[in-house]
Amino acid sequence: MILLFSSAHLLAHGIIMIEGVEHSEGFIDVKIYENEDSFLKEEMASEVIRKKATQGKTVIPLSKIHEGQIAIVIYHDEDSNGKLKTGFFWRPKEGFAFSNNYSPKGPPKFSKAAINLIHGTPVTIKLNY
Repeated sequence: MILLFSSAHLLAHGIIMIEGVEHSEGFIDVKIYENEDSFLKEEMASEVIRKKATQGKTVIPLSKIHEGQIAIVIYHDEDSNGKLKTGFFWRPKEGFAFSNNYSPKGPPKFSKAAINLIHGTPVTIKLNY
């Protein structure tokens, strides 16, 4: 028996396509939050994914959340230390991004990063360095 897998089958549960990954060093960390109360509280993230970075585009499959309102926080842990390096006024020194192409000018807000995840529809997010 031969099994064929199409790209449509791979998208059935949902994926995040992270574009603009500058290099393959380190890891891409993704945290998904379902409400304002949990937003940016890492221990309260609904799904946490850590995957080896792939230059250009890194594809992150979702295993727990498949639809509904969510906010996605991503960073490129370039030195593999498990922490986002920041500088003056919380300015990230490693690649980062929020869903909804949100670029905060102050403390990040769930309402600005929130998107409606649709089952089977990939989400594309571009990293900022």
